[in-house]
Amino acid sequence: MQAALSLDHTNAETLAERSRPASLLDALLLDQQRTAVDKFTQWHEDAETPLQARHYRDLIPLSQPAEGEQFAFEVDLDACSGCKACVAACHNLNGLEDDELWRGVGLLHGGTTQLPVLQHVTTACHHCVEPACLEGCPVEAYVKDAITGIVRHLDDQCIGCQYCILKCPYDVPKYSRSKGIVRKCDMCSDRLAVGEAPACVQACPNQAIRIAVVNKQEIAENAEANLFLPGAPEPGDTLPTTVYKTRKALPANLLPANYYSAAPQHAHWPLVLMLVMTQMSVGAFLVEQAILLTVPLPARRVPTVDSAHAVHLAAAFALGLIGLWASIFHLGRPWLAYRAVIAWRTSWLSREVIAFGCFAALASTYAVLPWLPTIDVLHFYASRWLGTLVALSGLVGVGCSTMIYASTRRVFWNPAYTGLKFLLTCLILGLPVALLIQLAGSAWSSSTAFDRVMEETAVRLSLALIAASGIKLLAEAAVFCWLHSRRFTPMRRTAILMAGDLRRVSCGRFVLGAAGGLLVPGLLLAAYAPTETATIGPLLAATLVVLMLAMCWVGELLERYLFFTAVVAPKMPGAPAT
Repeated sequence: MQAALSLDHTNAETLAERSRPASLLDALLLDQQRTAVDKFTQWHEDAETPLQARHYRDLIPLSQPAEGEQFAFEVDLDACSGCKACVAACHNLNGLEDDELWRGVGLLHGGTTQLPVLQHVTTACHHCVEPACLEGCPVEAYVKDAITGIVRHLDDQCIGCQYCILKCPYDVPKYSRSKGIVRKCDMCSDRLAVGEAPACVQACPNQAIRIAVVNKQEIAENAEANLFLPGAPEPGDTLPTTVYKTRKALPANLLPANYYSAAPQHAHWPLVLMLVMTQMSVGAFLVEQAILLTVPLPARRVPTVDSAHAVHLAAAFALGLIGLWASIFHLGRPWLAYRAVIAWRTSWLSREVIAFGCFAALASTYAVLPWLPTIDVLHFYASRWLGTLVALSGLVGVGCSTMIYASTRRVFWNPAYTGLKFLLTCLILGLPVALLIQLAGSAWSSSTAFDRVMEETAVRLSLALIAASGIKLLAEAAVFCWLHSRRFTPMRRTAILMAGDLRRVSCGRFVLGAAGGLLVPGLLLAAYAPTETATIGPLLAATLVVLMLAMCWVGELLERYLFFTAVVAPKMPGAPAT
């Protein structure tokens, strides 16, 4: 027995000597292999069901929030190692697509060359006290639980308009192309309801994430003092509830790793076409009303003028229909587009749908009037009132379009700048449409009528087009002044994009805008100025007007493309752009 014990002791000493590192380097390498994931795995070797109960019961609340409170993520920045176990767990549990992430891990860096600081940050939906996604959704596909405060997305209600993606300042909602809807984190509310921790909480090997109960009033007070997370969008707009904790003093120059990167955003071509065509239609009706103010009542009874007017209304109405039809293709589930008016109390998108619906109804009636039997004066005044209503409803629709983007609080989409561009687009495209139709109607009548229209109407419309185009091009070119800004602001990023990755589009936009809005109208003015004799014939004049309209239209399409692609989208701190 003693010999056996001596043998076991000798074997134990031998095994200990073999496992003992031969040098300091071997010891460090061995310690490096003992990762948090290894510890996490060892915890679960002999665990009972449920596996996470022994380790994560204290990481979720034991009771429901009281009045004035709600659930929130609490992140320990000191414990987050950036391993992305939380990302993988969330992705697998929710069955997300390859490029669809509800939780991400970003990176902040700063400090000095002597003491650099790198800080990993795990982020997901912040379940804001005043969620912008809920406010902007036109179909009320978001609900905020009255007890837990969790913001959930109703997949069955969603039409895939993606407006919530633009509204959320933290880049939380994600669009699923295969399903045609937007989806987001719901804090694994079904698991919380039965005492189970969310996937990200369970998967974190360092217990860096937990579910806490927060006071909404304290969240609002902290947001007032901008106490949230370095490098994140200001919390005052939506009052995000995620709590980031650290026992270290973070340096004042801590910035996201992708702070100095600028990448083009999604173009949203259906929206590009919708905005340009609807504003073109509204502009055509506005110019039509302006022309009518200069036409006396007896002239309304001249067949050539009435024929041109009828064609004008029909063309303006058709342009609007094309724009509204194009907007359907932006929806992931277009057959549910009728739901878009549900949230008219809170959503500017619902208000836009209603405004342009009224515009389309009034415009269709107005476009039919010239083809009906007229009762002279009665018909004239009825059409004038209806035309005014059409123009006003169109302006309301353009105003709603402006607020859709201004309400996202992106600097490039501020209400004054966006509203100015949208209104000037109405004029820049409406003026050549009106001029082309006037010329076509007069040329059909006689060459004398054509010359009269050119000398009277064409000169005024050309002057107005030059003024509108000049103002709009100067306003757009002013963005490049931000290239000389000392701070790397969102507007400077926009200017860098337009002068860098998007420079070809920018050059094309300014060349076509100047040619169609300044050069060609200038040639028409030179040919048909009141003090000069016409130097070009009807065919050449009509060709110039068609060319002017085409160049202005393509130029405005490029401008609207830049409107979407050059904007800087706010988001949580992320990894460097690849």
